Amino acid sequence: MKPQPVKSLPAAQSSYLLVSVFISGAATLVLEMAGTRVISPYYGSSLYCWSALITATLISLAAGYALGGCWADSKPALSLFAGLATTGGTAIAVIPLLRTTLLTLSSPLGIKWGALAAALLLMSPALVVLSALGPIAVKLMTETVAAVGKRTGNIYAVSTLGSVIGAALAGFVLVPQFRISHILYGVSCLLLVIGAAGFYLSSAKFFSAAPAGLGLLVAFFGLRPEKEPATNILLNKESHYGQVKVLDFGGRRYLLVNGTAQAMAWSDSLESDSQYAQAMEWAALLRPKAKNALVIGLGAGLLPGALEKHYGLTADSVDIDPEMVSAAKNYFGFFPRGRVFIEDGRTFLEKADRDYDMIFLDAFAAESPPYHLFTQESFAVVKRAMAPEGILAVNLATLLQQRGGAPWLSAFKTLRKVFPEVRAYRASADYDGLANVVFFCSNTPLPADGAARRARSHIRKNIDYMLAHELRPSAQDLSGATLMSDDHSPMEFLLAKTSAQWRQGLQKKISSILLY
Repeated sequence: MKPQPVKSLPAAQSSYLLVSVFISGAATLVLEMAGTRVISPYYGSSLYCWSALITATLISLAAGYALGGCWADSKPALSLFAGLATTGGTAIAVIPLLRTTLLTLSSPLGIKWGALAAALLLMSPALVVLSALGPIAVKLMTETVAAVGKRTGNIYAVSTLGSVIGAALAGFVLVPQFRISHILYGVSCLLLVIGAAGFYLSSAKFFSAAPAGLGLLVAFFGLRPEKEPATNILLNKESHYGQVKVLDFGGRRYLLVNGTAQAMAWSDSLESDSQYAQAMEWAALLRPKAKNALVIGLGAGLLPGALEKHYGLTADSVDIDPEMVSAAKNYFGFFPRGRVFIEDGRTFLEKADRDYDMIFLDAFAAESPPYHLFTQESFAVVKRAMAPEGILAVNLATLLQQRGGAPWLSAFKTLRKVFPEVRAYRASADYDGLANVVFFCSNTPLPADGAARRARSHIRKNIDYMLAHELRPSAQDLSGATLMSDDHSPMEFLLAKTSAQWRQGLQKKISSILLY
């Protein structure tokens, strides 16, 4: 049989398809990464949130590939490709407009299923359409080209390269520098331009105006300055590590990261309103001769500020996010005598240039502490950075009781592996089984509570509350707890229920603020 003559695809259309699949690949990854910031202020950035977003993305991609293949076989045309690009752009443009409504509607489903429902409703329409473009591009270019395998490989290579560029651009440039809504509108406009260009090349000019114009109109109105709610929002900024927000509400000033309260202070005095933060000051009473301290996890700077103000210590602080340091200085009156380091806490401890009389570990990534700070190897690094009679104080937000073992028991067991002296206290009121547990650890015996009380007349009321709620786990309690190491540290999994409980409490208290 003689080979059939091959009709070459016009060069302009071939180039257009390659550019388009590159842009759609980039748009898919930008949308996926921005999606975490769309739902995380309401559902957090815990394991549940990431699982929900990844699940929704994979479901959408599978559906899009299948639909794209069917559409490509039924009616392959450049106008179809252009129409889907336009539809994808419009679907992305409406995400910021529907976000508040859909997050509110999904909240009764709870943290796990609500996050999944929100991700599906907000992200799936655009992701399905964008993933359908690949099979259609393959069909259009391989129907008129003899080297089917080579052409198909080229298309998917270009699309994947676009995804790589999109991921890097979103993570390193767009998300830290711009509002998420503006990023989405920018991607939307780019896809709408791609759609309009496709209609033009396919000579379907009449049909190009309506959908592309509608999408551009949606994006245009979305780019207008957003109205802030009645609450006094002082700061709303994206950083490399989450959405940082400072606001005044109900006489208090809050520092939120991804919708989770990292610090609370009275708006007028900027004094801490946190039970556990004041309770951690007990370390200064246990070692009244201490001269210096290190705080890992700056937050709003309230703890190092209190250590310097009330106990005469010089407190160094470490935080991985420079935006937290800026927020502490600009909105919480943080002007320390000690040094401030922008660095990962464990990395800093590895090369600490002094022995600290006391070290405070109060680092959180939204609801959960970084797992690598809660391993026996990490605590050994802390131990090396402490003075011989130094004290380590650790805060952990945790459920007090949980099937399979409460997270604080695993933290206690791991600390006991490194420090011979460990005490644990409930340092905040029990809220539906959730509380802050503070651990005090040392290489030398800690004085009795009463002796430390008598040593200093200045006792904060929340310290008294904490001392009345000491936790004494039994050997049986600890036998089922997990000893956390660098090789096996399921901290995020252990705290998953804690994160969900914490998030639900925030939704009840300040849900309207979380959605802004």
